[in-house]
Amino acid sequence: MLKPRRYFVLFFLLPLVVSCSKQKEEEPSKKSAPVVTTAPLPKKDTVVAKALPENGLYKAYKLTGAQALVELTEELGPKKMTILYKINRRDLKHLKQGETIAVPNSSDSESTYSPFPLRVYSLDSVSKVLMVSRRVQAFAAYEHGNLVEWGPTSTGKKATPTPEGLYHTNWKSKETHSTVDDAWVLKWYFNLDNLEGISLHEYDLPGYPASHSCVRLLADDAQWIYNWAEQWKLSADRKTVATEGTPVIVFGDYAYGKTPPWKKLTSDSSATSLSDKEVTGAVARFLPQKKVQLSSQ
Repeated sequence: MLKPRRYFVLFFLLPLVVSCSKQKEEEPSKKSAPVVTTAPLPKKDTVVAKALPENGLYKAYKLTGAQALVELTEELGPKKMTILYKINRRDLKHLKQGETIAVPNSSDSESTYSPFPLRVYSLDSVSKVLMVSRRVQAFAAYEHGNLVEWGPTSTGKKATPTPEGLYHTNWKSKETHSTVDDAWVLKWYFNLDNLEGISLHEYDLPGYPASHSCVRLLADDAQWIYNWAEQWKLSADRKTVATEGTPVIVFGDYAYGKTPPWKKLTSDSSATSLSDKEVTGAVARFLPQKKVQLSSQ
């Protein structure tokens, strides 16, 4: 993770923009992907939340300049720097001089900092599902109800929001170009809506919703999903979908114009936590075949 100081100066204040794309299908990658595993937990309620360390999860750190970022990188190391990007919903080049960010104060485990619960029992019979919360700008991947990965997102800006609903991972491409601007290169692209061009892909994470309706991801997360999620299977004549890809649930409402939840983490470590009602409610709403029992919490 440690880079020469000039690298940080070069990218410290560099802004970029993004869009989405519709392109042709590519053969699946055979590269394996790492998985954050969690052990099965006793079945009590519909979800299992995280236990917070007594000393708190976050501390505040003011970025006074490029040197401060270099020193912070040296202090935290690669694992915690990855967590830092995730909890602040940023990539490296969008960490801005003069701002105060949240820094991981405890565990090296990414799952400790997940806004999503570790276990959702209403998803027990679902082999794989992605959930994308617009409210807290994060995704979670579940296998049979167990959280296996999470990360930050940048969904659609106010003028072009990412529509709420149930999608499926259709087809994918390691690299493609936006139909809005061919100069915008979209890596680790996974199509969600074949008509509208809504997709998951790597692109800038500035710390707020900024896309043209796609779901932007950090590079490592985009590649992980690319290798983990299933593509659709088409009929022999390729005119109909024989088998849907991995389900993707987009839910929640982002409060445009207000302080984002992750900017409150140093004073409220639960500011980005998703409630039982939010998660199980989204599953019940968008996977109606599942009989979801909401807990009393």
